[in-house]
Amino acid sequence: MALKRPLPALMGGVSLSVLVSLGALAHQHLRTDALEERLLREVNTLTHAEHPRPAHVTATRPGTFGEAVTGLLPALLQQAREAPVPNAAEAATLEAVTEGRTPVTALPASSREALEHGRPLMLRVLAATHAESGGLPEDLRPLSAPETTRRDALLQALRHVVDAAALETRLLIARGDVDQAVDTCVDTLALNRELALGGGLLGQRLSANGYARTWRVCADALDAASLPRKRRAISQLTRLHEGFPPVSLTLHEESVAAQLHAFRDLLSDDARAALPPTWFDAPALPGALSRRLQWRQWVEDADRLIAVADQPAEERRRSLEAVEARKAGEYFRQPEAPSVRLSPEDVGALDLRALRSEALIALVEVDVARAEKGQWPRALPTRTASLVLKPVDETQAHIRSCVQGLMPDPLVVKADGPRALQQVHDVP
Repeated sequence: MALKRPLPALMGGVSLSVLVSLGALAHQHLRTDALEERLLREVNTLTHAEHPRPAHVTATRPGTFGEAVTGLLPALLQQAREAPVPNAAEAATLEAVTEGRTPVTALPASSREALEHGRPLMLRVLAATHAESGGLPEDLRPLSAPETTRRDALLQALRHVVDAAALETRLLIARGDVDQAVDTCVDTLALNRELALGGGLLGQRLSANGYARTWRVCADALDAASLPRKRRAISQLTRLHEGFPPVSLTLHEESVAAQLHAFRDLLSDDARAALPPTWFDAPALPGALSRRLQWRQWVEDADRLIAVADQPAEERRRSLEAVEARKAGEYFRQPEAPSVRLSPEDVGALDLRALRSEALIALVEVDVARAEKGQWPRALPTRTASLVLKPVDETQAHIRSCVQGLMPDPLVVKADGPRALQQVHDVP
């Protein structure tokens, strides 16, 4: 006859089994061997990553943008340090002049002097965008080093070049040098694209801000340019539009950089030795056990975000809501990676950059079609679900956004005058 086990003994056996299972699960989650191997692999991939993109000029220069601009970085930093900081009123005037809301005669003398002084360096930076391939200098990439002060300063210095080039474009328009203004503005748009190629989220934000600063003055230059220059600009703007990197790649860069910043002290000695030299130093931080769980969570969060980042806008919005809902239902979550996220502001800025890029292409296509056929086209030559053409009269048409609130003010396209129309017959 089988002996009956006392209830406490039975419960003890069950408890032991549960504890063993929980222990095995905890051990599995606390092991970071696979995370370490993956991190090293991704660091190596991103460190040696190339950034091919369509060149916006036919006569390219060999090498990458990063190689072309590296030698200019010390001068850019020095110029940024020495540049006078405009007060609020001066900054507002600069913006208004650049966008064409205020005549160039209102430009402060100090701003003109700064532009004159910085023009040679600005032109050299713009010429660097003619490189056959993209890619930022090593110092400007998210994996350059744990210390970000120099990287941030360099990226801001390039942003100052964008601002100066946009203002230069406006002055060229005012002088009547409209084709040269198009050359400058297209190179400036190309510089904004370069900032997004391997520059992480900061580079993407600066790129979007640069487009916001540049696109109105570019639209004015393109609208006023000669017909041959407009035709060439269509191809250039299309190549620039095609060259923006996917947001998923940017988030991948940020995820790897965030892991290096937060968890490299958890790596084995051999793994740390395999990192780029700037990341060798890894002071031990407290809370190793909880941080191992946090590391796994960061990677899982990033993977889910990267998987949906490149979806169309409405589908992406629903997917991001689902990602957040899943997080809300998880227990024992650790603090999240601050840089590996898509804020509504970032999403809106990047969507607006894409829309502005499409709008510039549409503007030139409509302008050329009007010059060649003598009337406004019934629809945009390039089919897009984001924009719509609204002719106002024989001399003017508007390009508006179909997305409410994204581009509230239309782009105005003006019909070319007799001189430009003559070029329809003069140029095949």
